[in-house]
Amino acid sequence: MVKNILVIESNAKTSKEAITEAFQELYMRGYVKETFLKNCLEREREYPTGLMTEIPVAVPHTDTKYVNESAICIVRLKNPVVFRNMEDPSSTINAEFVFNLALKTGEDHINTLKTVVNIVQDNEFLKEAKVASLETVKLKILERWDSF
Repeated sequence: MVKNILVIESNAKTSKEAITEAFQELYMRGYVKETFLKNCLEREREYPTGLMTEIPVAVPHTDTKYVNESAICIVRLKNPVVFRNMEDPSSTINAEFVFNLALKTGEDHINTLKTVVNIVQDNEFLKEAKVASLETVKLKILERWDSF
């Protein structure tokens, strides 16, 4: 299970900016390769990751070959940014959080997606995460991780 969780706040105005900021955090810590950003953006164009949950989120990611060590960078956006809807790519959602997944193995991918889906469907958690300190959000997510 992924234990490298980063939580940042962003003034990003576009999905590309939000994904880029997450990449910078992941890259700076050595979790991803330099090619991660380009491939994550390309995958997002081809397979949108916006989820129309009560508090909309996006879950961009790319292939394991661009990852050194599994990690997630959660971006809490000060203002929502537009992502294309995963279920209907012709429509958009205004994401308030971005869960940028950097997953090294297929096993990490399956387990992490299950946990992330559980988290993003918890409206109370996301409401709290919008106002809590970034450290509190990280600790609460790690608690959730440990419960799966």
